[in-house]
Amino acid sequence: MTNAERTVRDMLARHGSVAFLADAVLLPVSGGLSNHAWCAHREGESWFIRLSPVDSEQLGVDRRGECALLDCVAAAGIAPPLVLCDPQRQLLVTRYIDGLPWSREQALNKKNIESIAGLLAGLHALPVPSAVPQVSFPAQARRLTHLLEQRGEAVAAQLQVRACAVEGRLNLAAVAPVLCHNDLHHLNIIADGHRLWIVDWEYGGSGDAMFDLASFLCQHGCGDVEREYLVRAYHAGGRCLEESRLEAACWYFNYVQWLWYRVAAKQLDGESCSYAQRASDLLCELQR
Repeated sequence: MTNAERTVRDMLARHGSVAFLADAVLLPVSGGLSNHAWCAHREGESWFIRLSPVDSEQLGVDRRGECALLDCVAAAGIAPPLVLCDPQRQLLVTRYIDGLPWSREQALNKKNIESIAGLLAGLHALPVPSAVPQVSFPAQARRLTHLLEQRGEAVAAQLQVRACAVEGRLNLAAVAPVLCHNDLHHLNIIADGHRLWIVDWEYGGSGDAMFDLASFLCQHGCGDVEREYLVRAYHAGGRCLEESRLEAACWYFNYVQWLWYRVAAKQLDGESCSYAQRASDLLCELQR
């Protein structure tokens, strides 16, 4: 038994609502970048358990805000049913969705792009509870830049100037915030054979819908054709968007990704090489 498993079993035992899972069969779930996760099986039923690192806030995660967001999106049937969210102990328990995450190839399929666009249109139409915090990509960029500067790693002035210009084009102060996921990687989209579910909401909150669309487009290397599929289906779902703002959001999303991977390459030692390579690839995208 690993140290992480011992820790999570002890935490589960302390919570009356999930204490019955403390001695359940726990099978590790792979795919997360920094969290420990398991599928718990007991008496023919299954749950998802996640234990997060205590320093995740440095990477822009608000655990209390995540709990408030999960309450809303789980009730709407977009995220798995919520069982326990304990931000103080970095512990999350939901029902386990018996399905498979998309592959990268599936994420680029026209029908699937239309499906995720429709799901996002529904998400962005939900009322925004006051308890859900606002997520600011510029604030995240400044936080990550400060962390890099503290470590003696400069962020090129040219890129910072361009980021300011793109931020001005986005005019975020004039945007009505909606509920957003902000990390629509294909591994966070689960198909159960009947419908889609979105998981891993730790970077979600209230914000600009364009960053949700940008997160999907940028993390799958979508071109003009895939972008057109997404935009048309999003419009068909009753939501409007300015394509010039979407283009700006894509650049800014990649900028924040680049900063994040640079910070994470130092903070999450086990992934330092792959994170550094991802940061290098993103820098090439930004400089085009």
